[in-house]
Amino acid sequence: MKFTSSVLATLAFASSSVDAAYSPARISFESLQNGNAEATLRQALEEVGMIAITDIPFFDSKVETMKLLPLCMEESSEETVEHTFGDGTRRRTMATHSSGTSASSSLSVANHPICEDFETASQSFRETVGNVVGVFADELSVALNLDASKTLLVDDQDRAFNLRRIFGEGEQLEHFHCYYDSSSPGEQTIEWHTDQGFVLAFTPGLVNGETTEGFYVKLADGSTEMVAFEKTDDLVFLMGDGVNQYLNGALDKPLRALPHALHMPQTSSPRVWYGRMVLPPASAKHPVHPVTFGEIREGMIAEDLASSSIGCSQDLVARELQETTCEEGVSSYCWHRCMNHTDYVAPSDCEAQGLDHACVNDEGFLWPWIHDPQFKLGCVDLTTAVNWTVTDDSDAGHGGDKNHTDGDDKDDHTDMGEKNHTGMGDKAMEDSSTSTVVLGTSILLVAALTLFSI
Repeated sequence: MKFTSSVLATLAFASSSVDAAYSPARISFESLQNGNAEATLRQALEEVGMIAITDIPFFDSKVETMKLLPLCMEESSEETVEHTFGDGTRRRTMATHSSGTSASSSLSVANHPICEDFETASQSFRETVGNVVGVFADELSVALNLDASKTLLVDDQDRAFNLRRIFGEGEQLEHFHCYYDSSSPGEQTIEWHTDQGFVLAFTPGLVNGETTEGFYVKLADGSTEMVAFEKTDDLVFLMGDGVNQYLNGALDKPLRALPHALHMPQTSSPRVWYGRMVLPPASAKHPVHPVTFGEIREGMIAEDLASSSIGCSQDLVARELQETTCEEGVSSYCWHRCMNHTDYVAPSDCEAQGLDHACVNDEGFLWPWIHDPQFKLGCVDLTTAVNWTVTDDSDAGHGGDKNHTDGDDKDDHTDMGEKNHTGMGDKAMEDSSTSTVVLGTSILLVAALTLFSI
């Protein structure tokens, strides 16, 4: 996985005041369902990593759900999790999960008439979203020529998971968010990141029923554009880093994990949002390390990390866990603290060498989010750099290519999550059966809530 630490926060970021310049590729649900949009689907996911599905027959339940969401949130303070971002934006979250594309898990809300109405509307809405995600999985399999015999993952019993089984049996996390206006307008709310899950299906952010500005994407040519969503964009599919981990190796032309960021628009009304993240089945083995995705999640849950984040970048996790914000242009986050550029190296020094500013050791391996004083600010080529790993074998203390996930962008981070408000990103995890510390797997479980951050 390629990443920087707090240098991410200093990347050029377009102002939310500029006109939106990018409109996503769009296909109707009818075209998707009838198999009439395979070429458009594949092209959009290869070239950009995002596509909008229009004219889905859940519009009424979607409108009602999003209208009732902030009202129910106000009555459900004990059932929601609240987080305040660096720019002052406050976010409240309801979360649940589904097994596969079903919507079997209920939301935890207050015993209040408004919330009863919300539950009724949201159940219908969520069931329809599950059906659309299932159709998307079927059509994507066809568009990518991945028939039932194509194995992408296996479990300990050597059961094979093709693309349809990953969707059908994998955990699917669902979050409802309400964002409230920032106290520092013009600042970036959520920095550039690439989701660690396979795909995120989400409804564009709404304020008073209207789509809002502030959602940015980084295109393949490196340009950053604010997305112009339309009211007809019922459900948007955005590809995460899972495509790099266990899909692209089976394709002639890879799909693109799309980096994105959020600038909270100035508004006196809440911005409401829903997202559904598709994760691998818990029994499926990680393609690089000898553990299952479920074991990774359970092992990290046992660490009992308290945070209001879930599956964030190195920098975002650091700032939220440690309540530390490094002074822009003066210091950057590395080894759980802000390091002064004058004591080590400044981003401009790395740029002069044609390299990237990052937290590394003397051998050029990236910091894998552990307490280890060998890591400091330095210059490295993030197109080839990999995370450092530790095992019981003292001779095996290097990351090597086995920990490198290829991708399009060298300045992005990844994020992922798990049910019960847990997430996955970069973090050390000890496998109790082998006493092997698995570091740099681009998977971090944090017990909190920033998985769906757009």
